[in-house]
Amino acid sequence: MKKTIIYSFIAIIVCALGFSGIQSMTIQKYDEPIEKGKITTDKEKIKTITGILNRSNRVTANYELVYPHDYKIQLKYKDGKTEVLFVNKNFGLNITLFVSDVRESYKINDKQTKKILDLLLN
Repeated sequence: MKKTIIYSFIAIIVCALGFSGIQSMTIQKYDEPIEKGKITTDKEKIKTITGILNRSNRVTANYELVYPHDYKIQLKYKDGKTEVLFVNKNFGLNITLFVSDVRESYKINDKQTKKILDLLLN
């Protein structure tokens, strides 16, 4: 019983932290190397994007997609860790799927996806 409570508490803390401590974001088309990506270190852009990601709907199911991702977004954290988000536009009606290489996936509406992509690509 105590282990269940402790694990639940740890899970709540991890979920509450969400996307935080990001130092930079790099975006590139799926089939390009990371070196060709566009890097963003602007704190306001990163704050806006992480806010959108933290409010997004988490997906617990794993999807196997038959088509390639549209974009890759590499997140570099202040502690040196990295995370990659694979962006799948048109996943559903007005939905984009963001698949992380280290945590659960996220569904974001097309309006918020457009905002993220505009901030990273411009």
